[in-house]
Order: sequence, then structure tokens, then C-alpha cells
Amino acid sequence: MTNLNPDSNLFKPNSFEDIALPSGEMVKIPECHLVFKMWTGQPIKETFGGKALVDVGGKPMFAELAIMHLFINAGWQARWIETYATGDMEPKFLSAWLDDKYKNQIQNPITDSAVTDSLKKIAALNGGSYSGSWDVLGWGAGRMIFAESKRFKKDRIRGTQVKWLDAALRAGFSPDNFLVVQWNLAA
Repeated sequence: MTNLNPDSNLFKPNSFEDIALPSGEMVKIPECHLVFKMWTGQPIKETFGGKALVDVGGKPMFAELAIMHLFINAGWQARWIETYATGDMEPKFLSAWLDDKYKNQIQNPITDSAVTDSLKKIAALNGGSYSGSWDVLGWGAGRMIFAESKRFKKDRIRGTQVKWLDAALRAGFSPDNFLVVQWNLAA
């Protein structure tokens, strides 16, 4: 698995993804490509709708948590941001997945007020909603990076994620604060 540190190639794109904003303006978002080892151990029961599991240090994880761990291993702070079933309320901030139903997952709130203030500002510009927030937020070394996990040839950026990106750009962020993580499983 790719190793991440603040100076690593993960922060330097392998390519760029062109995304059309609602205004019609095109932005180039950095994109990196990762290959994860497939989890072959004991299956878990609660796969959050059938999400693939990857092997991270002998533990099963969803790709979002694996990406989050790459940030953490690099000395950054990070959370998986999940907006499922939250409506316009704040999302769930997760740092682990219990083999249990989504409603029973343990939140790990972000306590850095600069980060939470930035998220609130983006949500306000996004119509008062966190809908479309990118999967993983990493912060450290004076930067914030929103990473969107996309399985190779199975996922694509959704309209709500484009709206979140647009709101963040209007809030003062730049395309370099975003990263599309195209991942695949090792054969």
C-alpha cells in the first residue's frame, strides 16, 4: 500500500480530474492512484451496504478509513466524514468502523475550531447542508485536504460532491485542497 507523509507523492497528483462547476467553469482537481490489498480474513457482518474491505496492517477497513489512516500515519489528523442519514445536520466524523449497524458507530468529533469553522462556512455556502462533503478530511502542516475515495472504474464524482467543491472554492479553498483518490484492489 502507498505510504503517505506530508511530502510524499500522495500529495503530488499522478494526474488531474477535470470537474465542471455549476457555473460551467472547469477546475483541475489533483488525483492519485492507490492499490490496496484485498481483505481475505474473516468477513465482517456490517459492510455499510456492501462496501469492499481492504487489508490495512492485518485489519479489515473500508477504503475511506484506509485513506484516513494514510493521513494519520503521516502525522496529520483525519476523519472519515459520513453524511448518510444526517439530513442537513452535521455529518458523522468517524475514525473506525465497528462491526455493527451505522447508527451504532462511534463519532470522533473534530475539536480543532479552525477546521470546524471552515466546515461550517462551506456548509453555509452549500445551502446550509453538509451533503456532498468529500469522504476524508485530513489536516496538518498548515493545510486541509478533502479526499474523495473512488474505486477504479466503479465510482465517479457525484453532483452533490461538485456542489461541495464549488462551495469550498467560494469559501476560499483552492483545487489543491482537494484530492480524488482512485483506488483498486491488488489482483
